[in-house]
Amino acid sequence: MSMSRPQVRRPVPVVVASLLLAGGLSGCGVGGTSFRPGVAAQVGDHTISSREVNSIASHYCTSIETQLTDNHQVIPQGYLRGGVVGQLALVDAARQLAEQEGVEPGPDYTRKVADLRGAVADLPEDEADAVVEIESSSAYLTSVLRAVGEKVLRERGAQDTGAEAAGRAGQQALASWIDEHGVEIDPQYGVEIVHGQAVPADGSVSYAVGEAARQGNASRPDPTYAASLPDAHRCG
Repeated sequence: MSMSRPQVRRPVPVVVASLLLAGGLSGCGVGGTSFRPGVAAQVGDHTISSREVNSIASHYCTSIETQLTDNHQVIPQGYLRGGVVGQLALVDAARQLAEQEGVEPGPDYTRKVADLRGAVADLPEDEADAVVEIESSSAYLTSVLRAVGEKVLRERGAQDTGAEAAGRAGQQALASWIDEHGVEIDPQYGVEIVHGQAVPADGSVSYAVGEAARQGNASRPDPTYAASLPDAHRCG
Protein backbone atom coordinates (compact mmCIF):
# COMPACT_ATOMS: atom_id res chain seq x y z
CA MET A 1 0.00 0.00 0.00
CA SER A 2 1.39 3.39 -0.94
CA MET A 3 1.21 6.24 1.53
CA SER A 4 0.06 9.70 0.46
CA ARG A 5 2.66 12.41 0.70
CA PRO A 6 2.43 14.86 3.61
CA GLN A 7 1.16 18.22 2.41
CA VAL A 8 2.66 21.63 2.94
CA ARG A 9 0.15 24.13 4.28
CA ARG A 10 0.12 26.51 1.30
CA PRO A 11 -1.04 24.91 -1.95
CA VAL A 12 0.54 27.42 -4.30
CA PRO A 13 4.19 28.51 -4.00
CA VAL A 14 4.62 32.16 -3.07
CA VAL A 15 7.45 32.74 -5.53
CA VAL A 16 5.58 31.51 -8.61
CA ALA A 17 2.76 34.03 -8.78
CA SER A 18 4.32 36.72 -10.97
CA LEU A 19 7.56 35.41 -12.43
CA LEU A 20 8.49 34.81 -16.02
CA LEU A 21 9.17 31.43 -17.57
CA ALA A 22 12.88 30.87 -18.06
CA GLY A 23 14.24 29.17 -21.15
CA GLY A 24 15.70 25.94 -19.79
CA LEU A 25 18.42 24.95 -17.35
CA SER A 26 21.76 26.71 -17.21
CA GLY A 27 25.00 25.00 -17.97
CA CYS A 28 26.73 27.15 -20.56
CA GLY A 29 27.75 30.77 -20.66
CA VAL A 30 25.18 33.30 -21.89
CA GLY A 31 26.27 35.22 -24.95
CA GLY A 32 26.48 39.00 -24.48
CA THR A 33 26.53 38.75 -20.69
CA SER A 34 29.20 38.44 -18.02
CA PHE A 35 27.78 35.21 -16.57
CA ARG A 36 30.08 32.25 -16.19
CA PRO A 37 28.88 28.67 -16.61
CA GLY A 38 27.12 27.48 -13.48
CA VAL A 39 26.43 30.97 -12.06
CA ALA A 40 22.76 31.91 -11.73
CA ALA A 41 23.18 35.25 -9.95
CA GLN A 42 25.83 37.63 -8.72
CA VAL A 43 24.91 39.46 -5.51
CA GLY A 44 27.65 41.91 -4.60
CA ASP A 45 30.70 39.69 -4.11
CA HIS A 46 28.56 36.57 -3.60
CA THR A 47 27.46 34.11 -6.27
CA ILE A 48 24.39 31.85 -6.38
CA SER A 49 25.00 28.72 -8.39
CA SER A 50 22.71 27.26 -11.02
CA ARG A 51 23.06 23.94 -9.21
CA GLU A 52 21.60 25.43 -6.02
CA VAL A 53 18.71 27.07 -7.88
CA ASN A 54 17.86 23.90 -9.81
CA SER A 55 18.13 21.71 -6.70
CA ILE A 56 15.85 23.90 -4.58
CA ALA A 57 13.31 24.28 -7.41
CA SER A 58 13.25 20.53 -8.05
CA HIS A 59 12.81 19.54 -4.41
CA TYR A 60 10.24 22.30 -3.84
CA CYS A 61 8.27 21.06 -6.84
CA THR A 62 8.25 17.52 -5.49
CA SER A 63 7.00 18.74 -2.11
CA ILE A 64 3.95 20.52 -3.58
CA GLU A 65 3.20 18.24 -6.51
CA THR A 66 0.40 16.34 -4.79
CA GLN A 67 -1.38 19.58 -3.95
CA LEU A 68 -0.97 20.92 -7.47
CA THR A 69 -2.35 17.70 -8.92
CA ASP A 70 -5.30 17.72 -6.51
CA ASN A 71 -6.05 21.31 -7.58
CA HIS A 72 -5.58 20.48 -11.29
CA GLN A 73 -2.70 22.94 -11.51
CA VAL A 74 0.45 22.64 -13.59
CA ILE A 75 3.40 25.05 -13.39
CA PRO A 76 6.33 25.13 -15.81
CA GLN A 77 9.60 24.37 -14.05
CA GLY A 78 10.96 27.62 -15.47
CA TYR A 79 8.57 29.63 -13.30
CA LEU A 80 9.87 27.85 -10.24
CA ARG A 81 13.50 28.40 -11.18
CA GLY A 82 12.88 32.07 -11.91
CA GLY A 83 11.06 32.51 -8.62
CA VAL A 84 13.73 30.67 -6.68
CA VAL A 85 16.65 32.64 -8.08
CA GLY A 86 14.82 35.94 -7.51
CA GLN A 87 14.09 35.11 -3.88
CA LEU A 88 17.58 33.79 -3.22
CA ALA A 89 19.13 36.94 -4.69
CA LEU A 90 16.95 39.24 -2.61
CA VAL A 91 17.59 37.29 0.60
CA ASP A 92 21.34 37.29 -0.07
CA ALA A 93 21.33 41.05 -0.65
CA ALA A 94 19.25 41.66 2.47
CA ARG A 95 21.50 39.41 4.54
CA GLN A 96 24.59 41.32 3.42
CA LEU A 97 22.84 44.62 4.19
CA ALA A 98 21.85 43.34 7.64
CA GLU A 99 25.44 42.30 8.37
CA GLN A 100 26.62 45.74 7.28
CA GLU A 101 24.10 47.42 9.59
CA GLY A 102 24.61 44.98 12.46
CA VAL A 103 20.97 43.88 12.71
CA GLU A 104 19.18 40.53 12.67
CA PRO A 105 15.64 39.41 11.80
CA GLY A 106 13.16 39.50 14.66
CA PRO A 107 11.27 36.73 16.47
CA ASP A 108 8.51 36.74 13.85
CA TYR A 109 10.94 35.22 11.37
CA THR A 110 12.11 32.63 13.92
CA ARG A 111 8.48 31.64 14.55
CA LYS A 112 7.83 31.35 10.82
CA VAL A 113 10.77 28.98 10.37
CA ALA A 114 9.68 26.91 13.39
CA ASP A 115 6.11 26.66 12.03
CA LEU A 116 7.39 25.56 8.64
CA ARG A 117 9.72 22.99 10.18
CA GLY A 118 6.75 21.52 12.00
CA ALA A 119 4.63 21.47 8.84
CA VAL A 120 7.26 19.64 6.77
CA ALA A 121 8.60 17.34 9.50
CA ASP A 122 7.52 14.22 7.58
CA LEU A 123 9.03 15.25 4.25
CA PRO A 124 12.44 14.01 3.10
CA GLU A 125 15.20 16.35 4.29
CA ASP A 126 15.98 17.90 0.91
CA GLU A 127 12.32 18.67 0.24
CA ALA A 128 11.79 20.05 3.74
CA ASP A 129 14.83 22.28 3.43
CA ALA A 130 13.63 23.59 0.06
CA VAL A 131 10.18 24.42 1.42
CA VAL A 132 11.60 26.22 4.45
CA GLU A 133 14.12 28.10 2.29
CA ILE A 134 11.46 29.42 -0.08
CA GLU A 135 8.43 29.80 2.17
CA SER A 136 10.39 31.63 4.88
CA SER A 137 12.12 34.02 2.47
CA SER A 138 9.39 36.66 2.47
CA ALA A 139 9.22 36.57 6.27
CA TYR A 140 12.99 37.01 6.41
CA LEU A 141 12.92 39.98 4.06
CA THR A 142 10.07 41.67 5.94
CA SER A 143 11.67 41.12 9.34
CA VAL A 144 15.26 42.02 8.54
CA LEU A 145 14.36 45.05 6.42
CA ARG A 146 12.15 46.32 9.23
CA ALA A 147 15.14 45.99 11.58
CA VAL A 148 17.34 47.86 9.10
CA GLY A 149 14.67 50.53 8.69
CA GLU A 150 14.27 51.00 12.43
CA LYS A 151 18.00 51.62 12.74
CA VAL A 152 18.00 54.04 9.81
CA LEU A 153 15.06 56.00 11.25
CA ARG A 154 16.61 56.17 14.72
CA GLU A 155 19.84 57.50 13.25
CA ARG A 156 17.86 60.14 11.39
CA GLY A 157 16.02 61.11 14.54
CA ALA A 158 12.68 60.37 12.87
CA GLN A 159 9.57 60.58 15.02
CA ASP A 160 7.74 57.77 13.24
CA THR A 161 9.67 54.53 13.73
CA GLY A 162 6.66 52.22 13.52
CA ALA A 163 6.58 49.00 11.53
CA GLU A 164 5.21 50.57 8.35
CA ALA A 165 7.70 53.44 8.30
CA ALA A 166 10.54 51.09 9.20
CA GLY A 167 9.55 48.71 6.43
CA ARG A 168 9.64 51.51 3.86
CA ALA A 169 12.99 52.77 5.12
CA GLY A 170 14.41 49.23 5.04
CA GLN A 171 13.20 48.68 1.49
CA GLN A 172 14.82 51.95 0.43
CA ALA A 173 18.05 50.90 2.16
CA LEU A 174 17.99 47.58 0.29
CA ALA A 175 17.45 49.32 -3.05
CA SER A 176 20.38 51.65 -2.28
CA TRP A 177 22.59 48.70 -1.31
CA ILE A 178 21.74 46.96 -4.58
CA ASP A 179 22.48 50.13 -6.56
CA GLU A 180 25.87 50.35 -4.88
CA HIS A 181 26.90 46.68 -4.87
CA GLY A 182 24.91 45.25 -7.75
CA VAL A 183 22.64 42.26 -8.18
CA GLU A 184 22.67 40.53 -11.56
CA ILE A 185 20.63 37.47 -12.53
CA ASP A 186 21.40 35.33 -15.56
CA PRO A 187 18.90 36.56 -18.22
CA GLN A 188 17.77 33.02 -19.00
CA TYR A 189 15.83 32.99 -15.72
CA GLY A 190 13.61 35.83 -16.92
CA VAL A 191 13.86 37.74 -13.64
CA GLU A 192 15.58 40.94 -12.58
CA ILE A 193 15.79 43.06 -9.44
CA VAL A 194 14.20 46.51 -9.76
CA HIS A 195 13.88 48.90 -6.80
CA GLY A 196 14.64 46.05 -4.43
CA GLN A 197 11.98 43.74 -5.88
CA ALA A 198 12.18 40.65 -8.08
CA VAL A 199 10.16 41.29 -11.26
CA PRO A 200 9.73 39.61 -14.66
CA ALA A 201 12.40 40.71 -17.12
CA ASP A 202 12.43 41.04 -20.87
CA GLY A 203 16.04 39.99 -21.15
CA SER A 204 15.64 36.65 -22.88
CA VAL A 205 18.70 35.62 -24.88
CA SER A 206 16.57 34.13 -27.67
CA TYR A 207 13.52 35.22 -29.65
CA ALA A 208 10.18 33.43 -29.40
CA VAL A 209 9.29 31.81 -32.72
CA GLY A 210 5.88 30.23 -33.12
CA GLU A 211 2.88 29.91 -30.83
CA ALA A 212 4.46 27.43 -28.41
CA ALA A 213 7.48 29.64 -27.93
CA ARG A 214 5.29 32.69 -27.32
CA GLN A 215 3.37 30.77 -24.66
CA GLY A 216 6.67 29.72 -23.11
CA ASN A 217 7.75 33.35 -22.82
CA ALA A 218 4.46 34.69 -21.44
CA SER A 219 4.47 36.52 -18.12
CA ARG A 220 1.86 34.11 -16.71
CA PRO A 221 1.84 30.32 -17.14
CA ASP A 222 -0.74 29.22 -19.70
CA PRO A 223 -2.40 26.11 -18.20
CA THR A 224 -2.74 24.35 -21.55
CA TYR A 225 0.85 25.08 -22.48
CA ALA A 226 2.10 24.01 -19.05
CA ALA A 227 0.17 20.73 -19.24
CA SER A 228 1.69 20.01 -22.66
CA LEU A 229 5.26 20.14 -21.34
CA PRO A 230 7.22 16.93 -20.73
CA ASP A 231 7.15 15.77 -17.10
CA ALA A 232 10.73 16.93 -16.55
CA HIS A 233 9.80 20.50 -17.49
CA ARG A 234 6.67 20.95 -15.42
CA CYS A 235 5.48 20.74 -11.84
CA GLY A 236 2.09 19.20 -11.18
